[in-house]
Amino acid sequence: MIQEQRGIVLVLVLWTLVLLMVIVSAVSSSVHTQSTLTHHQMDQTRSRALAEAAFHYGAARAFDPDADRAWTADGQPYSWRFDGHEIVIRLQMEQDRLDLNQVTAQQLDQLLLSIEVDDEIRDRLVGAILDWRDNDSLHRLNGAEDEDYRQAGKPYGAKDGSFTTLDEIGLVLGITPQLQERLLPYLTLAASGGSGSSSSYILPGGFGDISGIPNSQNGIRVLVEIIEKRGHYLAEAVAVESNSRLRLVTVNYGVSPDIWPEFEED
Repeated sequence: MIQEQRGIVLVLVLWTLVLLMVIVSAVSSSVHTQSTLTHHQMDQTRSRALAEAAFHYGAARAFDPDADRAWTADGQPYSWRFDGHEIVIRLQMEQDRLDLNQVTAQQLDQLLLSIEVDDEIRDRLVGAILDWRDNDSLHRLNGAEDEDYRQAGKPYGAKDGSFTTLDEIGLVLGITPQLQERLLPYLTLAASGGSGSSSSYILPGGFGDISGIPNSQNGIRVLVEIIEKRGHYLAEAVAVESNSRLRLVTVNYGVSPDIWPEFEED
């Protein structure tokens, strides 16, 4: 009898130890996860602050009236060191891209043709993109509305509203991830508002009035690449002229490298 009781006590002690080990492991895992999330959030905040500084610096250099100091908007990489970080800034004229909410069927067709999309597929994609962003459920000749998405097994239908992010084009029926990557460098949402935040930026007196600078009304796209050991952080903004001052619009952080312009040295 005593032996049986001792056996029961031993089993209970072992189960208690196992339970305590499980609890300790769970608490340790939770603390580790919370610590990781906190460090990630701090890294993101620091990267955003660095990107914001680079936006302002790149915009100022793009619109600098001094030709010797001004940077060219041709996608060329410019190196800049700030607060101990290596940063690469690229500039691109914003009118070189098509606004996804304003582009016409003919412009879409020409864009798809330029990246070598077959005729039959091209017609369907143009119709699907226009059906996605229009405000009705009417089916274009080669478009795609809710029923087409259901038949394709999609858990959603046509948006019937403006694009709010560039990545949203990947939801359009027929747009594959590979095609999306090829399209992104040629698209923007800056002219129609688009996604992201915006901020005003008054140039320092040393840069002067920019009202006479050619093409300033069209906007300059500022692409920022922060080079760090754990990886590269990418962000973009569009700088436009407003009342002889610069304003940053459509500021996007943590963007895909697919938006980066191609640049080849002479």
